Amino acid sequence: MEMKDIIEKVNYYAGEAKKRELTAEEQGERQKYRKLYLEKFRAQVRGHLENIKIVDENDPSVRN
Repeated sequence: MEMKDIIEKVNYYAGEAKKRELTAEEQGERQKYRKLYLEKFRAQVRGHLENIKIVDENDPSVRN
């Protein structure tokens, strides 16, 4: 499932929760999409961090 679709579902349930009390089934779905969102978000951030290379031109151990 794409991140935009997950965000859409999270926002849908957030909006519904503001209008009325969610059913037990809807609350379960909301939790499922929240968890999925966090997992994907963390994976994206982790992927970005793993690709960062820190270079210090004053460090003699760094070679060009």
